[in-house]
Amino acid sequence: MTTSKVYSTFHVEDFYFGIPTSQGVEVSNGFEVTPAPLGPIEVAGFINLRGQIVTAIDMHARLGMPPQAPKPGGIALFFKEKDSLFALLVDEANEILELDETSFEQPPSNLPERARDLISGVYKLPNQLLLILETQKIVSGISLMQR
Repeated sequence: MTTSKVYSTFHVEDFYFGIPTSQGVEVSNGFEVTPAPLGPIEVAGFINLRGQIVTAIDMHARLGMPPQAPKPGGIALFFKEKDSLFALLVDEANEILELDETSFEQPPSNLPERARDLISGVYKLPNQLLLILETQKIVSGISLMQR
């Protein structure tokens, strides 16, 4: 019997990522990010989501790319990790994919180390690789280095 997992997918630069939808993913745009000027470089600020304050993570900075200022009309993927809500600021939200776990592979060794630490594995799709991120590692590994 084969099992499958469902992922919400998105782009950051030319990379195609997925996170498990089991963590309560919601996609939103048109939000306002309140900056956190003395916070870690990966934290873009905070978003008020229906009265709940959510930490907004700049995925460019989190993946070791140059940080991006939040854009008006930007895209955020919201998810829960250990009873806290977080938002990933991404370039583009894509489809939800259900994929067979038997095609899940280890991450390629040629990925930058900072990104490789966040990736649990990959799926080879017809035209690209889908890199699966571990949300727990995204939030737990945020550097204390400040802006």
